[in-house]
Amino acid sequence: MLSRFVRCLVFVLGVFHLPLTAAAPLSLAEAQIIAAGDAPQVLAQSSSLRAAQQSSLSAGELPDPKLIVGIDNLPTESSDRFSFTRDFMTMRKIGFMQEFTRNDKLKLKSERANAEVRRQEAQLTVVQLNLKRDVALAWIDLHFARRQQELLSEMAQTTSLQTGAAQAALAGGKALAAESYTARLASEQIAERSIDAERLIARARANLARWIGAAAQRELDAPPAFDRLAHSHAVLLDGIDSHPHLAMLSPSEAVAQSEARLAQVAAQPDWSVEVAYAQRGPAYTNMLSLAVKIDLPILQSRRQNPEIASRLALVEQVRAQNEDTRRAHAAEVKSMLADWVAAKSRLQRFETSLQPLAHERAEVTLAAYRGGKGELIPLIEARKGEIETRMNRLQAEADLARAWAGLNFLLPDKKESP
Repeated sequence: MLSRFVRCLVFVLGVFHLPLTAAAPLSLAEAQIIAAGDAPQVLAQSSSLRAAQQSSLSAGELPDPKLIVGIDNLPTESSDRFSFTRDFMTMRKIGFMQEFTRNDKLKLKSERANAEVRRQEAQLTVVQLNLKRDVALAWIDLHFARRQQELLSEMAQTTSLQTGAAQAALAGGKALAAESYTARLASEQIAERSIDAERLIARARANLARWIGAAAQRELDAPPAFDRLAHSHAVLLDGIDSHPHLAMLSPSEAVAQSEARLAQVAAQPDWSVEVAYAQRGPAYTNMLSLAVKIDLPILQSRRQNPEIASRLALVEQVRAQNEDTRRAHAAEVKSMLADWVAAKSRLQRFETSLQPLAHERAEVTLAAYRGGKGELIPLIEARKGEIETRMNRLQAEADLARAWAGLNFLLPDKKESP
């Protein structure tokens, strides 16, 4: 009676424990969501954007006024030394000073700050897209490493049976020693590749854990359709300038141009006003002073003009670098599309002709061997050929998936197909 109670208790506890321990398979989309929740590079770029936004709020404002507190004409000799009230020239002064920057300069500073905000916004989008791409590549690497391990495990069973058959035939005098050695060598080669597959799984899981932590230990869900892109070829190729990776170029050039124009208007003087109230001794009247100060940008050929030339050169530098970035990005997109199309074609050939032919060859050779009309070595070579074909097909699928990841996350989510 007690044993039945214990068994029931264990069963009930097991039922209630299963939902707590069993984790659902990890999909690519879920991995990207987990990574986005705590990605240091996204947090850093978001902080940079907030800093630029806050700086833009005050970019077009006048400088803060300055408080003036001091003592004028304090005697240092005679009987009035260090007295604040006995000498008629000694004054205790308090006032303020306000600088008035020209409106065109304030406007340019505001434009520069707003351009910096746009650049940081574009950079944040790029960081988010790059994160999705990097997580996808890590997930894909783990997925195909597991697929390779499964394929090798399946082939290991086949080669193990062939090795056993070769040894039995050798013992019965029906096979040559070379056949047994060939079978054993094929089995060992599969074992060697299995070790490398385990290494690839460990590396891929460690790389995925960089982005999603402990969730990388979960089993993976089914992959998305790597033969379909979220964006049309026209959007990827004809709309290059609309890509977030290039959206930051125009604000970068605008920042450089604003700084160049600021250097040009620096020669136009700003001015300031200073108002102060001076208190003297009780026997003397108090004083009020008013002063206007104007900048004198003299010797422009030695001061302002070199700065202007430097800023204009930086504009040309930014413009040239932006054009180089555009060309490089366009070439990269075209290369990734070429890789994706080629991998898609290769995968189709593997599915329609190469893999069926390799399998048919192996089956025909096996049938001949079982019927006593063939030898073991051709059968082993045929099986090795089938293994290589299936491995090459898996590699083509992995190439397709990696090209898909590079293209699918060039732009924000948008459901379009080529």
